[in-house]
Amino acid sequence: MSADENMVINRVDDNDTPLGTIARGSVFAAHANFRVVHIFVFNHRGDLLLQQVGFSRTRHPGYWGSSVAGYVAAGEAYEAAAYRRTSQELGLSHCRLTSVGKTEMSDEGCKKFIELFTTVADGPFEFDRDHIAKLEFQSLERILQMYRSGARRFTPTFLHVLRFYDQTRRVA
Repeated sequence: MSADENMVINRVDDNDTPLGTIARGSVFAAHANFRVVHIFVFNHRGDLLLQQVGFSRTRHPGYWGSSVAGYVAAGEAYEAAAYRRTSQELGLSHCRLTSVGKTEMSDEGCKKFIELFTTVADGPFEFDRDHIAKLEFQSLERILQMYRSGARRFTPTFLHVLRFYDQTRRVA
């Protein structure tokens, strides 16, 4: 297990109430419900920053996903996790995050609670090239075209969160 997989996170019930803690690397084997954050970084033109998952990663190597994503540490608030991960993954430490809301999905027998945040930044970004293969801005329309045509492989969580984001924009 990597140091990342030894991170202690909250195990939560079906209502996102903490039940105790578990090592991040054990959630899927234990079928434990857990919490994550996703951050959509838009540039000033409204394009979304996509992250290509590093090819050495265990889950979805080479797939494209949210600008930033990460587990919420035990005892940590969703917002604190979002700021922590945005700084760790992109080197953005002075951005203003806005919560879009919370959604949930099934992931390998677990219920994953996801809070989505947005921010605006044009870069440059400082990122770990082992964790992230590539970053690029794309319009939401182009992202949907790439998905529909099969030109890009996107993570299941990103597709879920993108649909959630689209639904919240229609309601607003």
